[in-house]
Amino acid sequence: MMRPPSNKNTDKSLVAAFVLVLIFVTPFTSLWSRGEWPWYLPYLLWLGAILLLALPLSRRQTSGVPGENEKT
Repeated sequence: MMRPPSNKNTDKSLVAAFVLVLIFVTPFTSLWSRGEWPWYLPYLLWLGAILLLALPLSRRQTSGVPGENEKT
């Protein structure tokens, strides 16, 4: 019986989602939401989060099946 292929992109996305919840939902919010920080800091954090999620998903992995990853 064959094992299902490991989807490393899903693993990386789940780790990134956990980090996002940690930053934006937990008491760690008080660390970056202080009044002395610049007003655009939350936007920079979201930009970093989007890039963190986009980088692993943008990389294509070859599966080893001939013709599967060819562009048509």
